[in-house]
Amino acid sequence: MKRRAALKRLGMASAAILATPTVLSLMNACTTEKDLWKPRFLSQEGGKVLQKMVDVFLPKTDLPSASELNIPEFIDQYLKDVYETEEQTLFNAAYDKVIISLKAYSQKEVEDLKDKDIQGFLDTHLKVKDEVDTERQNNPNYKGLTVSECLDCLKWMCVNAYITREKIGEEVLAYDPVPGAYYCGDLENLTSGKRWSLGYTIARN
Repeated sequence: MKRRAALKRLGMASAAILATPTVLSLMNACTTEKDLWKPRFLSQEGGKVLQKMVDVFLPKTDLPSASELNIPEFIDQYLKDVYETEEQTLFNAAYDKVIISLKAYSQKEVEDLKDKDIQGFLDTHLKVKDEVDTERQNNPNYKGLTVSECLDCLKWMCVNAYITREKIGEEVLAYDPVPGAYYCGDLENLTSGKRWSLGYTIARN
């Protein structure tokens, strides 16, 4: 399935980042040019890895890439402003492990990483349903995130931040500039299966 079609249907399979006024304000403030952005929560190295990784999750096609929509900047701010202190500490520890593992896997420094290096790393560490996370299996009581869990968290934030961006909401998802209506029916019939960009409630008959 092409990415445009897949994004239209994401709302049928996953929950989006809650589009509260605070989060939307945070997202709208993320407008720094890609080459000028400096992370405020992550390290400089962590920010560079994030920029490269989100564009493997969501590369440029007929739609903008994730980095073109300032998704790394938003994730960095979200971690800084929304996560509790303990969550930040646990995330940082896991993300440090991700970077160390990625450099060991690729045998490259961050500046030299290519998309294929990151894609191979993700193929190795991102788990699909029923696949075993051996790091978690070996330490089931660990309070932090494993490498696989951290990558899954980043992918979730990336995809859901992407579909919450105004451009995607207006041009890809089902969009109504005057929110508040209550529609009763089947999502497939109402919007051709597209998720509402402004968080409408759908009541099935």
